[in-house]
Amino acid sequence: MISVLMSVYHNEQPAFLDTALKSLAEQTVSPSEIVLVRDGELTGDLDHVIDGYRDSLNLTVVSLPTNSGLATALNFGLQHCTQPWIMRFDTDDFCLPNRVALQMAVIETQDYDLIGGQVAEFDTDPLHPHQSRTLPLQHDHIVKFSRRRNPFNHMAVCFRKSFAENAGGYPEVPLMEDYALWLKMIAAGTRTMNQPETLVHARVGHGMIERRGGRKYLRSEWQLQRLFFELGMKPLWRCLIDGTLRSAVFIAPTGVKKLIYKKFLRKS
Repeated sequence: MISVLMSVYHNEQPAFLDTALKSLAEQTVSPSEIVLVRDGELTGDLDHVIDGYRDSLNLTVVSLPTNSGLATALNFGLQHCTQPWIMRFDTDDFCLPNRVALQMAVIETQDYDLIGGQVAEFDTDPLHPHQSRTLPLQHDHIVKFSRRRNPFNHMAVCFRKSFAENAGGYPEVPLMEDYALWLKMIAAGTRTMNQPETLVHARVGHGMIERRGGRKYLRSEWQLQRLFFELGMKPLWRCLIDGTLRSAVFIAPTGVKKLIYKKFLRKS
């Protein structure tokens, strides 16, 4: 019923990939398949990690000849997923052992199309997170929240494959591909929820906050605001205000960004 969709590229750390795949191997309920996209050529160490899980996981490895970016890789992976539900996961995070079981329970008993969950964040040890990103649970609150911030933790999301395909798949909005897809799905009438349980421990160390800035993020932010306008989710004046405020965070000094994350965007 569930295909796990992941993408890996040459800069990923082999130890991080090993942690991610091991967490899938230790699920109390196994997914039907795991589709792993090799986004271009990988290092020998990364391929060695992948080969080590071919027997313990129902692993389908598909490859792009060159590094093509996350949106292209995920759309390519979607084509190879055979199950009606897609579970997103990143190659440097850690799924809690009951993640698949908890999301399966919602799929089997409730009528939703896009299901998220809470995450806790860690720097180096996936078993010892230090902060969390909590999100609204109900559809109406999620839609309202989405106009300002990403309403889902992408690495903890499960969605109907057909709904994502009908929305056109992942759009080319670099660094915000998942957020952009959620907006397209919401605009198309997708029924959404977030589970209250923590499903994933997400890796945020190694300069995560420092990396969230610069011209690439600014360019993507304005692409995202344009998408809001095109989908009819916000008027132009609101897009201009929100884009300006969010851009100010991206270009702020690292110390200011860390303070904003600590005080307003995360919980200890």
